Amino acid sequence: MPQNVNLNKKNDFKGGSEMRKLIGVLLVVGLLGGVALADTTLSVVSRVFSPPEEQKFIREQIIPLFEAENPGVKVDFEILTDSEMLDKLVAQKQAGNTTIDVLITYVSNFKRLVEAGVVADLTDLMDVVAPNRTLSAGFLKQGQFDGKQYFIPFTGDDYVLIVNRKALDYMPAGVSLNTLTYEDLIAWLKNIYDATGMKAFALPGVRMGLLTYIVGSSILAYGGCFPDVSSEAAQAAWDMWYRLYPYINDNWVTYKMVNDPMLREETWIAITHVARAGMVYLSDPTKFTLGPVPLGPVDRGSVAGNNSLAMAKYAPHKDLALKFIEFMTRPEIQAKIAQGVSFNPAVAEAVNFIPPGPARDIIEAANIGMSGRVAFIPGPTAEGGDWGVVKQVFEDTFYYICARGKGVDPQYLELQQSIIDQQYIEPPCK
Repeated sequence: MPQNVNLNKKNDFKGGSEMRKLIGVLLVVGLLGGVALADTTLSVVSRVFSPPEEQKFIREQIIPLFEAENPGVKVDFEILTDSEMLDKLVAQKQAGNTTIDVLITYVSNFKRLVEAGVVADLTDLMDVVAPNRTLSAGFLKQGQFDGKQYFIPFTGDDYVLIVNRKALDYMPAGVSLNTLTYEDLIAWLKNIYDATGMKAFALPGVRMGLLTYIVGSSILAYGGCFPDVSSEAAQAAWDMWYRLYPYINDNWVTYKMVNDPMLREETWIAITHVARAGMVYLSDPTKFTLGPVPLGPVDRGSVAGNNSLAMAKYAPHKDLALKFIEFMTRPEIQAKIAQGVSFNPAVAEAVNFIPPGPARDIIEAANIGMSGRVAFIPGPTAEGGDWGVVKQVFEDTFYYICARGKGVDPQYLELQQSIIDQQYIEPPCK
């Protein structure tokens, strides 16, 4: 029979000191383990939410919700351009030391990331990262390569009209925001200029900005393709911009975004990204109002940008990375982001979580624009193809036709189109 041991008597257990040492070691290990858990950092890099206000919202209103669900985990949220993101992932892969777990990137970067072998195949994990929710079919398809799903839709880039209510006094008779055409827009801006001397239209003119998508949306409305600068429909749209240009504020080349000139009432009307329009509108819905992008001769047009989530192929915290992607695609989280920074949700069920009010007004205005002719941004497919080159063509063409006053030149446009086509194995607009 084993004997009972009385640990209160030192001579009953000669190894008492050894046991106390062992217990001490175990306590230290346990504490270190707790520290390691508390210091678990999930690295998320994003090209979305670059404005300071948006970063603040994500860091203070969204990320803490994920951290609360995962005690001991901290999310390091870093803003990088698409090129910086790719370069960093490639460098870490080559060094055998990947620290990035999740990336939020743009459609024009998808192919390069897949070819570099730095993003994970999520095909067999769709029920993990997006269970019981409806993702944008068009965005999903853009995230597939060779039948494999690498990218999970997160937010859409759509465009709307943002208007200072003072401008409504000068709107042409019989026209409303929902029926406004591009020709009506020119007449409206002329009315404002003739009455006040104000060049009331804001256009983001800083290079590599939103101008490509704003002009591209108008070309779709005129019956063209995207990225198309030379077709007959595109020429008609360019002529419209040539006639609208006298009413664009002279400071347009300094505008990276139209928020500031609209808020300080330097301008009264703009077509811009739904998130940027939302920031202006939400600042004072009694001062500003919204409308869908104008109609062209064929329909409304909208170039839809695709921001998607992906997991780094060599992510150090794969399970947490998958949890984060699932978290960010939840309808209620998508709705919260839409209400906070006005990005259009990529999950259909999100709208059910947005109550009537200003935030829902923004999404509904964007959705009207998306009901017309929609083009998804086609990432370059040729070796060395670069979306930046496509954007430069649109910008150079706008400067040539409008800012330099050259007007529509078919030969020049054909040359510019050939530069775009060189970025693709099969040009999207052929």
